[in-house]
Amino acid sequence: MTTQDLTVVSNAQSLMNPQDVVNNATIQSKLLMDIVSKTKCYQIISGKRYLQVEAWETIGAFNRVHAITRAITPILRDGETVGYDADVRLVNSLGLEVGGAIMPCYFTENACKGKEGNAKDKACKSAAQTFAESKAYRMNYSYIAILAGYEPTPAEEMTGQEAEHDETGHYCEVHKTHFFKKGKMKTYAHPIGNTGEWCREPSEKPKPPETNKEGQPSANEEQPAQAKDATQESTGQGEPPKKPKRDPSTIKNITQLQKACFEDFGIKSNRELCAELNITSIQEISDCAETYAKIAGVRS
Repeated sequence: MTTQDLTVVSNAQSLMNPQDVVNNATIQSKLLMDIVSKTKCYQIISGKRYLQVEAWETIGAFNRVHAITRAITPILRDGETVGYDADVRLVNSLGLEVGGAIMPCYFTENACKGKEGNAKDKACKSAAQTFAESKAYRMNYSYIAILAGYEPTPAEEMTGQEAEHDETGHYCEVHKTHFFKKGKMKTYAHPIGNTGEWCREPSEKPKPPETNKEGQPSANEEQPAQAKDATQESTGQGEPPKKPKRDPSTIKNITQLQKACFEDFGIKSNRELCAELNITSIQEISDCAETYAKIAGVRS
């Protein structure tokens, strides 16, 4: 294909009428919402959702565009390297450059904290490339992110660090999302929707009870707190577990669920309800009774 052919193709793509642009972006945004909801490649910051670089790469894949690093350049101050600039370009399937960005990362940023020597140098170069890649995609495709209900600014640009993909089991079964630990955080935690509250992972896991030769609990072993609570409940002592404020089986549809959540838990909008359930749309709710019971269990 000649340079003239490439120019013709590029011009044809740029002449897409506004309605086609909107239709194409709407289709992409719906697909993006589904993928991001399943993969959790976004971060909630101050109650708002920001896409991580993997989500931006997904948008790029929709448009047959991928990122390449043109250069990584040291940032010098008084002759000493204090960080790196990364120059990332976006290239389409025809080999044409369709976008790009240059972004820095300094050794003082979150991505490099706690690291020394070669590890710090490597982390800084990697983060600079991630920042530049996210920025390049954001400059081309922020309108798709907005249509999907996300903020146009990349998560990496907000936090100053690459997302950490934790496969060590730091997962919250209550809210169905991963705990994370960044910056000055002392424990693994995650924000609870847009409530301003945080759910923190227990800092210590219970130790297994000591046993004798027969495998029975040692006489000196103190009864675990959970077992004590169970004993108290079985004997009628102590405070019984709290029950939902109403019978979940009476909630048959979305309207009844919305009303119950407002009256019982102060959830005022569909957006708050989705944030509570960590979903993107109330259309994802299939069982209203089960959903109410789940919220009641968390709020109680």
